[in-house]
Amino acid sequence: MTQASAMSEAWIVTRAIVTGLLVAVAGVAPWVWLGSLNARVYPEWPWAAALVLLWIIALLWWLNGGGPPRAWRAFRREALRLSPPKPDAFSGENRAGTYGLIAVIAGIYVFWVLVTIGQPTPDLSEYPTPAIRISALLMGAFVSGVVEEAAYRGYMQSQLEARFGVGAAIAITSVVFALSHITHGLVPMLLMAPGYIVAAVLYGLLAHRTGSILPGMALHVIGDAAHTFFGLLGGDASLLLRSP
Repeated sequence: MTQASAMSEAWIVTRAIVTGLLVAVAGVAPWVWLGSLNARVYPEWPWAAALVLLWIIALLWWLNGGGPPRAWRAFRREALRLSPPKPDAFSGENRAGTYGLIAVIAGIYVFWVLVTIGQPTPDLSEYPTPAIRISALLMGAFVSGVVEEAAYRGYMQSQLEARFGVGAAIAITSVVFALSHITHGLVPMLLMAPGYIVAAVLYGLLAHRTGSILPGMALHVIGDAAHTFFGLLGGDASLLLRSP
């Protein structure tokens, strides 16, 4: 490999990782900030959830090729992979593999819920009203599922696939995905890293097989919401509806 070729490949990896992380931050940061603010300012109304929902819709529109700059539209659309799944993704010889991936991902969420049940209920004092608690449950899952798939299986993985192939792309993306959870603390991230990597590999395979991040988005949102409600809250709806 020549020096120029090595530099070119290093640039592609760097661009893929940086753009993916920027998408993740752009999607998650507004909810982290506004959701916390909403808990203190007019907590009777889930105004943060409404604003963030509009922001995510606008962000996906731009990432999918909408708006300026015109020269980047094709790149943005191809990188995001928000298009419907390939026509043969759920039929013919691909059917078993696609549904098998979905079943394994769903099984991991079921296992995740089961091992969480019985643990002490988290402190909900920072969520003072039913509106805040319900919006935190729903928007937390929505933002996590939609943004992470767009950032990692969309922008990051698709760029790497085009140059290095599926295996290398999924491997790099999965490691970066696991390391990005350093925001939860070093020790929790290290303990959960194997699980994050396995989940990222499965989501990456699903995105490649279907040619779309939409199936992964749906599974991710539903799975995160189910884990929070059935695992962390024990399926107790009264914890969400209890008045202050």
